[in-house]
Amino acid sequence: MGSRAGIDQFSSFVMELHQRSPTHDPVALFQWSLEELAESVDADCSWGGWADLHRGEVDLCASLSYNLPEDFDQFWSEIKHDDLLARDVMDTGCCAARYDRYGSRHTAGMVALSDRYRIDKMAVVIADQPNSPISLFMSAYRSGREADEIDAGEIAFLRGALDHVRYLVERGVNGRSGAANLLVNAQGRILNASPEALRLIGDRCRGWKADYLPAELNSPAARPGRHTLAEWQIVVDRTELAHRQGQPLFGIALRPAVLSDRLTPRERQIAEEIANGHTHKEIARLLGLSPATVRNHTQTILMKLGVHSKATLSKVLHGTEPA
Repeated sequence: MGSRAGIDQFSSFVMELHQRSPTHDPVALFQWSLEELAESVDADCSWGGWADLHRGEVDLCASLSYNLPEDFDQFWSEIKHDDLLARDVMDTGCCAARYDRYGSRHTAGMVALSDRYRIDKMAVVIADQPNSPISLFMSAYRSGREADEIDAGEIAFLRGALDHVRYLVERGVNGRSGAANLLVNAQGRILNASPEALRLIGDRCRGWKADYLPAELNSPAARPGRHTLAEWQIVVDRTELAHRQGQPLFGIALRPAVLSDRLTPRERQIAEEIANGHTHKEIARLLGLSPATVRNHTQTILMKLGVHSKATLSKVLHGTEPA
């Protein structure tokens, strides 16, 4: 059966990719792309993710796969120094490479990988990220000695498609203009980061290399959810993204802390109502509380925000310091 990887299929893939991008997180979008692109070139399975190819060897930062056993990553890590695809990309600077189990060029590791997973024809394509040592990659695999080699046209198809995936993954991480967002692995390695996130961290951590999250943002106690990093005066929102094989990726959103971050959710709710001009009795009715409870909360709110009257509250509620 011939490959469907023509201009019509490419156009269809790109259109659906863009349609899915608003509703899929970046990791889910990449996973969908791996599956769809494998089918487009009649590959039996595929592997992709983020890798640093600029240190003389492959540093695999995170990976996704389609139709491969769960031990694939672990076995590949044992033979990675024999990976001819990676070596060819690093040595030549090209964005693609191929391997044929029944060709003339081999290493013991490539033979072992091919035989273990019955992947006889392999190809990899790379999409570099601007201002980052980490690239996106996708490998497509075909099984069987008689399987066709992944040809130049199919590689061009995958290469162009991966460029679109890279762009939309980056856009998905960055979010709205001016947002400070990052995508990191469990070890804190930064896979994607918006310019504002790099600036926000760099301003607070001198000498930071922008490769791993600083320890303050990636301590063993860091869990999904929202918390305030008081010493840096920033609020951190950490979200675990769906990821296979027990290796989660995390979306992180940062913003400068404001005074209202000192309040509990209930206190903030009451503070907002006070700032909107409601009386204690009105707030009590709105929230189903007693007026005395609202008054007690109000005193706590004023103390936490460092203000002395309800009249000043609305002016400083979203500020960084009281007037």
